[in-house]
Amino acid sequence: MLHTDIGAALSPYLISFGLAYLVTEGAKIVGVIVKYREFRWREFFKSGGMPSSHSANVTALAVTIGMLHGFGSALFGLAAGFAAIVMYDAMHVRRAVGEQGEVLRKIIEHDAKLEAEVSKLLSKKPASKLRKPYFTRGHRGIEVAVGSVIGAVIGWVVAVLSV
Repeated sequence: MLHTDIGAALSPYLISFGLAYLVTEGAKIVGVIVKYREFRWREFFKSGGMPSSHSANVTALAVTIGMLHGFGSALFGLAAGFAAIVMYDAMHVRRAVGEQGEVLRKIIEHDAKLEAEVSKLLSKKPASKLRKPYFTRGHRGIEVAVGSVIGAVIGWVVAVLSV
C-alpha cells in the first residue's frame, strides 16, 4: 500500500478524479457567470462545454496511476485505454447525438401536435406542465484537449503530494 501525505484513508486516484471534476465544472460555472451575469446551478451538472470534465477526470486518473505505478504498468495501460475511449466518445458519439437532439428539438417545436405526442411519450404529465426536452451535446476537440491538460496537471500534483 502506498503512503500518502493527503491522508492514509484517502485514495489519490479518487482525489485526482474528483478534483478534476470540481475544477472543470467550476470553470464552466465561472464562464456562465461571466457570460450571462447570473449563477445557473444546472450548468454544474450539464454535460458538454469548455473544458471537458470527462476528459479531465480520466486523464487525471491515468496520470496519477502512471506516476504512482509507472507508465509502463498494465494498470496505466488500462487507464490510458479507458481515457481514450471516454474522450473519443465525448467528441464523436455524444456530439453526434447532441446535434441530432438539436434537430429533433427544432422539429418538435415547429409542430405543436408533435410536441404534445412527444410530451406524452416522455411523461404522464400534461404537455403544458412539461419542460421542453433537454438535449445534451458532446465536446469539440479543443474542449477535450483543455480538459485533458487540466486533468494531467491535477493528476501530476496529486501523485507528487501522495508520495
